[in-house]
Amino acid sequence: MDASFFRCKQVLVVEDSAPVRSAIKIMLQQMGFESIHLSRDANDALSRCHDIPFDFILCDFNLGDGKDGYQLFETLKQQALMPPLCCFIIISAESQRQLVHGVIELQPDDYILKPFTFPILNERLIRAVKLKIALRKVYLNLFEDNYTAAIKECDSVVSLKPEFAFQALRIKGELLLNTEQYQIAEKFYKAVLADKPLPWARLGAAIAAFYLERWDDTELQLADLTQFDITKVEALDWLSHLLVKYGRYETAQQTLYQAVLLSPQNIKRQRTLSNLNVIIGDKEAAARINAKLVAAARYSVEESAENHLNHARSLIDVAYNKNPLERTVLLQNASQILDSVSKRYTENSWLKAINVVRSRIFAAKGQLIEARKPLLENGVADKAEKMTIDSCMDGAKAYFELGDIHSSQFYIDKLASYLINNDYLTETQKIMLKMEKVRHEALKATIKQISTEAAAAYQDALFNQAFYLYCETFDHMPTNSIIALNILQTASKCSNLPIKSLRYCKQAIKLLQAFVLEKSNKDKFQHYVILLREQYPQLVVRTRRPKANS
Repeated sequence: MDASFFRCKQVLVVEDSAPVRSAIKIMLQQMGFESIHLSRDANDALSRCHDIPFDFILCDFNLGDGKDGYQLFETLKQQALMPPLCCFIIISAESQRQLVHGVIELQPDDYILKPFTFPILNERLIRAVKLKIALRKVYLNLFEDNYTAAIKECDSVVSLKPEFAFQALRIKGELLLNTEQYQIAEKFYKAVLADKPLPWARLGAAIAAFYLERWDDTELQLADLTQFDITKVEALDWLSHLLVKYGRYETAQQTLYQAVLLSPQNIKRQRTLSNLNVIIGDKEAAARINAKLVAAARYSVEESAENHLNHARSLIDVAYNKNPLERTVLLQNASQILDSVSKRYTENSWLKAINVVRSRIFAAKGQLIEARKPLLENGVADKAEKMTIDSCMDGAKAYFELGDIHSSQFYIDKLASYLINNDYLTETQKIMLKMEKVRHEALKATIKQISTEAAAAYQDALFNQAFYLYCETFDHMPTNSIIALNILQTASKCSNLPIKSLRYCKQAIKLLQAFVLEKSNKDKFQHYVILLREQYPQLVVRTRRPKANS
């Protein structure tokens, strides 16, 4: 390619090592580049990309503190800061499997291993730009999200530029899958495979068969494709997804864990793995993943308050199964995370999500009255209020843990309306939602049965029996004011309740004192308290007298 071609092109070199930057600049000058821009870190590179539409970006993978090359590429794509024909090339001194698999998933235009010479750089840049030129109309339509036109342009490349046919075919196959044309995609991939058994075409055919629910054939293909570097991570991903379809959750978790080890910077996959651990009951593993996810997402396009909140949420889930000392430590850690998040993220939506997590911390400590306060500050979300899927799930858990089944059901219904994507992460979220529904139905059935028995016992003047049944219901719904009133009403008619049973009366009184009751219920409450304190003086709440002024 003539040097005059590169003379008018804009190129950006992102490299934290000054000597390497200088060496690459000299090579680029030899090729004919005149507009050469140098950046030592991702932030400076981002700033330059806002001002200049670069034709080439050569980026080192490791850029020291801050964003790395992977995260910079993600950000540039998300913010549409790269022109559609820009060639992005990753440079790295490392060849570890994790890096290689991560780069394959990232799909830059090329990957060059350090140290490299001028001929290698020259060859790779020419190869990348020739491909961009050949598929120019494809990339322009992709940039405009015009997938139908992009598919047609792929066909044009195949017929007119056969030397670039495989690249065009691969893009076409991915577009057919992305636009959910699964039967056409399967037929397309079979035609490609009839000519040559390319791993990416085999993977595409397996994905199409997955969506067409021919899972037996899919499993064999995906298992075989885990042997090829170019398809290994994606094949493990889809194989894990398939195993979930079969209900083989533990094997699915083990399979996806292998994919995460190979490409740990894929945040969505890590979230899916965390969900799978929750599904199989390994909440401690989920908490460990969420802790790593916070670090992995830092500087990436996936960095948000949600990552930190999910870490805190998972610590609360673990705390419920620990001894008092371990529970205290875990809940303290969750509180510290909330304090940090509340300082960094001040938007109202995040403050509401923080309040829900704080409520769950109080509930895990057994401080149920305190647990209601953050939820009262929020109020139950209305139907139109936008929430994240994880915040919605957390709202359902928070109200469930306080025994407010009605409010918890509201969030479950709201959550169901959000789970509309057709991806693996959403699949695991649907399973978790189903698990919550099962918990709800079981609790509602239990409460209904006990409440019916309690009401019948009360009608038959079996007050002691009715009292203990209402107490059992109160264990399930410890912040329900109606059950609290029933306990006090029934207790006032009992004779000689054991001292240990009076804790339910104390808990009911404390709860109702914190409620704003309607006048009729307030009068009943005061009446029952008077009767009970006459019979059980220990129910009197003693208050300290203020010290006299000296």
